[in-house]
Amino acid sequence: MTYSELKSLTSGLLTGDTLLPLDPEVLKGLVQYALNTVATQADSLHLRTLNKDADILRLAQGDYFIRTPQTPDKDTDFIDIDEELTFAVARYLASYISKEKSIFHMKEADRIIKDYNSKVYEVTNEIAIKDDNTGVIYAF
Repeated sequence: MTYSELKSLTSGLLTGDTLLPLDPEVLKGLVQYALNTVATQADSLHLRTLNKDADILRLAQGDYFIRTPQTPDKDTDFIDIDEELTFAVARYLASYISKEKSIFHMKEADRIIKDYNSKVYEVTNEIAIKDDNTGVIYAF
């Protein structure tokens, strides 16, 4: 999802409520806050890294880290998180701006993250390769 698409989606979620901030720097700050919130709660595959020199946000499973997502600058920039999690970013963004449905948007974001994490755990737990010679199981 591009930054332009994220803004359009969030505007749609806020229909009949509050408008997006007109100041682009305020909006970027809120987007970064929403991205960091999602990255803190979700086990984003897109943000996983083994690179200790990356801008690390937190530890993840195994030897992995979750890096800090990059803030989009231009409308054509892609949101630096898994596609499925961009909907949680939009919901958190809407929750920060909404005067009437803040809690609703926050709960929806939490639900999206919970569903995403369930899928990630299921897949990562199923991906195990057993070395027939040693009996060692490698999990990814």
